[in-house]
Amino acid sequence: MGSEKKTDDIGPALLPPEKAKTEEFMRNKYTKQLTMVVLVQGPIIGWALYFINKALLSEESQAIMDAKFDFLQDYDLHYLYIAIFMAYVSKLPLIVNANGSRSPARVDRPDQHIYQVVGTKQLVLMATDGVYGRFNRAQRGSMNMDESLAQFLTNTLLVAPILGTIACYFLLPMYAYGRISFAHAYKVDKKTRTHGFLFSMIAEHGMGALVGLIAIKATFGGAIPV
Repeated sequence: MGSEKKTDDIGPALLPPEKAKTEEFMRNKYTKQLTMVVLVQGPIIGWALYFINKALLSEESQAIMDAKFDFLQDYDLHYLYIAIFMAYVSKLPLIVNANGSRSPARVDRPDQHIYQVVGTKQLVLMATDGVYGRFNRAQRGSMNMDESLAQFLTNTLLVAPILGTIACYFLLPMYAYGRISFAHAYKVDKKTRTHGFLFSMIAEHGMGALVGLIAIKATFGGAIPV
């Protein structure tokens, strides 16, 4: 049997107070870590693997790889990769937001929320007050993005090769702004989350609508004169 978790006046599974850090401290910590991953560590790993792979390829295989890159450039398929990368980067501030609020709430991993018993019937609901509520709402802001991310990325994969400028220069920036704004506002007060959520919904449903538009154009071709 594993050792029992420590308890305090709130209940089991909370870290001791001396291990709690301020939200600002943890946000700075994770911001620095993820910035290093995206701007330094990730590119070093990616480019190192690319050059190692290229060095190991035969001349024929190198020519095939170069032809693939030429194909992407010739048909503006670079927008697809830009769009997916933008969606990836959009998630990172939400990770910072959630992890920053975890430490003040003293919620240890793997727990993802903190609950409290309320009412005369002892309903168990998510805590909504103080640092506990702040952490729960930050987690929900991140998870809310995850719940629709698979569909959004699927739609982006279909739209970006055809309408890359709309995807990369309009919908993805709107999506990133909406999701980040929603998550940060939600953490502070659930009543203030609507503004960011509206922008993210416009981006998500706009991308979905473009999938339908492309499907119609591809199906009927020249029968649609626009």
